[in-house]
Amino acid sequence: MAAVLVAHSLVEKEQQRESPNSLVQRWAAMNGREIAALVSMDRLLESLGFYANERTRRCACILHGGSNRSAFSWTNDGLWKCHSCGAGGDKIALVRAVKQCSFREAVDFLAALAGIAYRAERVSRHEIQRARLHRQRLERAAWAIRDEELRLLSYYRNGLQRIERLMARLGEAPDGTEDFWEYVGQLAPAQTFFLAAYTFMCHASREAIVRFVLTSPAERRKMILEEGDSDEQRAAA
Repeated sequence: MAAVLVAHSLVEKEQQRESPNSLVQRWAAMNGREIAALVSMDRLLESLGFYANERTRRCACILHGGSNRSAFSWTNDGLWKCHSCGAGGDKIALVRAVKQCSFREAVDFLAALAGIAYRAERVSRHEIQRARLHRQRLERAAWAIRDEELRLLSYYRNGLQRIERLMARLGEAPDGTEDFWEYVGQLAPAQTFFLAAYTFMCHASREAIVRFVLTSPAERRKMILEEGDSDEQRAAA
């Protein structure tokens, strides 16, 4: 903390001697780091080609081509270090090191990941704040979709398992009664549906899953049945 206060003091003393160009560069640098804050470290590492372990926050360092999966570490606020080659820094430094590019090019790369247009001396704080709020809304929506996907997957799997247990119990009962065939007639369509639904959830594309999660129950049933018909047509062909 003392070092940070000293640095701020030195900057304030030097401001009177800075040229207009250096002031523009300072403004660009400040905005660049604000833009970098919009990109999560996990997403940045993936975009740069790191095979990161999000749980341990460790992976091999691609800067020096290392194979030690625990050499490269990072923090959620974007600081990173390779304990083998000694390289380290923030998100912008990481982009520059991997891509061998300038500061501006690194910020352009981060801005593209953040979904905003970066113009060095023209990016306003309002635009950055709007982009941050927009990304936060997108992240909340993405997590909500994921939660609903897991809920539906569990619902269909549990439903299928319950029906399979009931069918197994019916298999132990005598089959000459009207009740037996009535129960079979009731359970068989439900078993078919839950199996089709669970299969759909396991094999559908990400785009289809998102549409499935966001639509109404009636539309979900329609999507499941349409996928089942498509499977039968492919099998017949």
